[in-house]
Amino acid sequence: MQDLIWQLKETDAFTVYITAAFAAAVFWFIREIVAAPALALFAVPFLMAGGVFAPVVFRNQMITLSYDKDANVAATTGVGVLAALIAVVVMKWLWVLVKEWRIGNKKIAPVTKLSRPAR
Repeated sequence: MQDLIWQLKETDAFTVYITAAFAAAVFWFIREIVAAPALALFAVPFLMAGGVFAPVVFRNQMITLSYDKDANVAATTGVGVLAALIAVVVMKWLWVLVKEWRIGNKKIAPVTKLSRPAR
């Protein structure tokens, strides 16, 4: 755990800037194309975390996507932001399924049985 904290502390500014650019692009797409501003705002911290954690994880696992350092940082942050986006979408989808399941179990009486017949 301390090693992870130390590695996150050693994250360079370029990684944070690239992650912020990717997160801003995804935020804009969610807000404008999907028309879900609350979901876009909710997703930003997770997108940033995914983009910052991904280079650390790739470095720990000794995975290199490119031999150029800057290209490797851009590729790994892109993968991290994409993974975070997929996780947010899956969690939102599961939340909607659970809410539909909870609402679907309710037995609501039809309106026609509750209304009085006209005299």
